[in-house]
Amino acid sequence: MKKLGTLSALLGALFSAGAVHATTLDTRSAANVLFAGNLGEPAAPSAIGGDGILQNFTGIDWHQNGAGLVQGFTLTPANNAGDFADFTLTYQAFAAAIGSTSATPDLRVAPPGPAVGTYELTTTATLHERATCLNAGCSTVALTFTPSTTSTWTVYFDNAPDANQAAGTGFTNGVAMLSGTWDAELSTFFATGTSGTPGATGVGSATLTGTVLMTNATYVSPALAGTRFDTTLNFPGPASPGFTRPLLVNGIATGPNTDSQFVLNIDGAQQFTPVPEPATLALLAAGIFGMGSFGRRREQRQ
Repeated sequence: MKKLGTLSALLGALFSAGAVHATTLDTRSAANVLFAGNLGEPAAPSAIGGDGILQNFTGIDWHQNGAGLVQGFTLTPANNAGDFADFTLTYQAFAAAIGSTSATPDLRVAPPGPAVGTYELTTTATLHERATCLNAGCSTVALTFTPSTTSTWTVYFDNAPDANQAAGTGFTNGVAMLSGTWDAELSTFFATGTSGTPGATGVGSATLTGTVLMTNATYVSPALAGTRFDTTLNFPGPASPGFTRPLLVNGIATGPNTDSQFVLNIDGAQQFTPVPEPATLALLAAGIFGMGSFGRRREQRQ
């Protein structure tokens, strides 16, 4: 018990002392609104551009106007429990807010947001998914990633903000700030009919977990390791106030909704976890090794 208590105290001391350093997001490459000459823009707290260096960056609240284009969906009410089909979902969104202890008055939130500010964050993702019917008639499906495929995501920092929800453009012309893979998914979706059926509606939720493979140190420090995405899914979309169905999603024309291709309204938030610093890992390993050695010495004395 003493050994366990000492180890717990060591772990507590490491984390309370800031073993995992807080992450920052540097927005200084954006113009300073005090000199931008655009009436109505809020005053930035930093004279060096954007909102300066944001402290304690933890994640991004993606706007409820986010859109997901489903392609290749083949399940119908003729399917039964256990039937499945693979499809592709392409997603894009712009940031509504940044998780940080710093103020972000110069973050541009595209319409229906105020559309003022000199930088924006956008994201795109390509998910390869499998829908499995949970009942006869397939009104409810479970969503997982298709085996032997890779689903990817990217977050962009854009200091020439121009995301346009209606056109579906301006989501990928920033600088890649973070990118990685989605590795696991827990999701369900319920629909009253196929997406091509007039009046059909659908609602669902999803939690994705993934890996950060690239951290652009110009913007984010220290490097990030993991990510989680929590979201709600709606069809045909107006369930989210102000949702505008885009003409394009990551460059792909959406076209009219059909049974196999349709647009979901996706409202999500993404969190990040940093990479533990090497010195922290070494100290933790040394502490655990020390506890083990101490325990062996006590056993030898007894």
